[in-house]
Amino acid sequence: MTWRFLRAVVAGLLLAACAVIAPAPAGAAAPTRIMALGDSITGSPGCWRALLWKHLQDTGHTDVDFVGSLPAPGCGFPYDGENEGHGGILATNIVRDNQLPGWLSSARPDIVLMHLGTNDVWNNISAQTILNAYTTMLGQMRASNPAIKLIVAKFIPMNPSGCSACGQRVVDLNNAIPGWAQANSTAASPITVVDQWTGFSTATDTTDGVHPNSTTGIQKIESRWYPAVVAALGGGPTPAVGLHVEGTRVVEANGTPFVMRGVNHAYVWYPTQNRAFADMKSFGTNTVRVVLGSGQRWGPTPATEVANVISLCKQNKMICVLEVHDTTGYGEQSGAASLDQAATYWLSVANVLKGQENYVIVNLGNEPFGNNASVSATWASATSSAISRLRGAGLQHLIMADAPMWGQDWQNIMRDNAASVFNADPLRNTVFSVHMYGVYDTAAEINAYFNAFQTAGLPLVVGEFGHNHSDGDPDENTIMAQAQARGLGYIGWSWSGNSSDVGYLDMTNSFNPASLTPWGERFLNGANGVRQTSKEATIFGGGGPGDTEPPSTPGTPAASGVTSTGLTLTWAASTDNVGVTGYDVFRAVGSGSFTLVGSVASATFTDSGLTPSTTYRYQVRARDAAGNVSANSGIATATTGTGGGTGTCKVGYSAQNWGGGNGFTASVSITNTGTSAIDGWTLAFSYANGQRVTLPGWGATFTQSGADVTATNLTWNRTLAPNASASIGFNGTYNGSNPAPASFTLNGNTCTTS
Repeated sequence: MTWRFLRAVVAGLLLAACAVIAPAPAGAAAPTRIMALGDSITGSPGCWRALLWKHLQDTGHTDVDFVGSLPAPGCGFPYDGENEGHGGILATNIVRDNQLPGWLSSARPDIVLMHLGTNDVWNNISAQTILNAYTTMLGQMRASNPAIKLIVAKFIPMNPSGCSACGQRVVDLNNAIPGWAQANSTAASPITVVDQWTGFSTATDTTDGVHPNSTTGIQKIESRWYPAVVAALGGGPTPAVGLHVEGTRVVEANGTPFVMRGVNHAYVWYPTQNRAFADMKSFGTNTVRVVLGSGQRWGPTPATEVANVISLCKQNKMICVLEVHDTTGYGEQSGAASLDQAATYWLSVANVLKGQENYVIVNLGNEPFGNNASVSATWASATSSAISRLRGAGLQHLIMADAPMWGQDWQNIMRDNAASVFNADPLRNTVFSVHMYGVYDTAAEINAYFNAFQTAGLPLVVGEFGHNHSDGDPDENTIMAQAQARGLGYIGWSWSGNSSDVGYLDMTNSFNPASLTPWGERFLNGANGVRQTSKEATIFGGGGPGDTEPPSTPGTPAASGVTSTGLTLTWAASTDNVGVTGYDVFRAVGSGSFTLVGSVASATFTDSGLTPSTTYRYQVRARDAAGNVSANSGIATATTGTGGGTGTCKVGYSAQNWGGGNGFTASVSITNTGTSAIDGWTLAFSYANGQRVTLPGWGATFTQSGADVTATNLTWNRTLAPNASASIGFNGTYNGSNPAPASFTLNGNTCTTS
């Protein structure tokens, strides 16, 4: 999701927009009624439900009706969002108060999506007691509808402040849910378990260790519900067959992450050099990107040859990335094919591709646009159209989309439009590929590009790169090191056979694996290279005990740049037998418990939104690609400044009470009225009449302790230039009257109000 789309979501939340779905015409078959049942993760605002509804609509499942007694909070676009997601509710209390029969009588669901138990766990209720509540509710569901279908979640992990045991309690309950489901499922009323826990990170996918954030969090939750809902609707098996995308990662069908470590092979020009597949594998490659022709400039490579290439990949236990090369430089290169023509080629060989989803990635077209800005501007629509044609023909493979501008995306067209292309894929199964040559000659440029996709929660690989190029000197060391640290795939160009003007990009001399070039030696045998970091796909029968050695303990962090609201930590890096992939950073306030506050790829971390005049403690641990973690580092202690010096501020506050209830929606604007920028902010205020914020809110990370509320910036709105404003908000509850807070402070400074 791009930040542009996130802002649209926030705007929609502030407007509290929701759609009124027209009733079915007389005589039409009744739509399938779906009830989302849960707590605040489901209901406040629960924008995964909006994404799920849209995903169903986009893939032809339009005859559905989301039902429940609660209305749809705004999520940036109209959707059918009625639900039973009650903030703060416990499964055991639903049973105690006999609430479910009334909801069922009104909603009359055919399918129930249940993500419920977070608050029970938080209240230290045992897994068995929670399952007993599930059993009671299941009986009530079947009394309402004997053919009801229950889709129950192994729910997302927890790491809330003040509950260090919650994480393990979630694991205990999740481990018990599949057995409960199997024991209680019937042919007439089946129970399906959806794993929302695996691959979900409290550090990167939540706002507070509990509630999903508005980017990667809600996307991950939606992507897990969707195939189960489609199956319950009678729409067939999960579309996530074979290799597929989960968040920023490529994973195999069994959920194991797959990180590409491969070489490009110029097959269309050297179709007899088939020994190259075994030769590449001898160095440990797990992927080969194979150049094919669609007939506009080379080939076409016939279906029989494509089938043989796939067979060679499988024989040598490598994942096959098949790419059409004719599209290279379209709009600038004479005779280049369009992506539509590439799609036509893929459809012509579809019969040999189908059934190979575990082994084959379809790379739509190599470097599909040149430097013609007006033509490259059509990248998003052309790529989306090509993907739609392949999906319409039944191709469910992981699709790889190359960047425009000769693959280097130097105008950030792919970077800024990748989310729209990803969401246009009805299977949400597209990975994006950037080619890194002379444009990427500094670490800053490489990291900025990687960061953009990581922040947007979108999958990225480096589909081509080299150690030298006519347009500049790529920083291959940073490309490889950062790819390893971030878990990104890379595929180097190329095995052999380049023309003399770029012959330095050959990894072998004349296809001879015993005669490596300097580039081949660096790429295959060097630091962060193939031999060090490649792991064979488990589909080929690997996946044994693997790496069990943890990284060394990182150095004790040192704090620098301490202000009233932030600081920077640095520490001595860890070492590992294979390679360190990142670090987890833990923070404690005063003498309190440590909680995870961030995960980073390198040995530095900037913490913001801190409270002035407060002592914080930090420690870090390292992790590697196999999931091994080091011991915790020593503890660093730092005390923030007293505040002031960040400029003055103005706050606008308004609250709209909900008719007939005790809820309200609060909208807050924060304006920097000073003359210098504010970099990182925390807004603080207190309620005088017992009002409670319903987490998570939007535009900020909210916390409440008693009457005191704080709102801390998100990454995208942390900086407020002079006269700039940030808009945030939340839903809440009240009893009696609902007066506005008397005053607000920003980073410890009192603000004027309007």
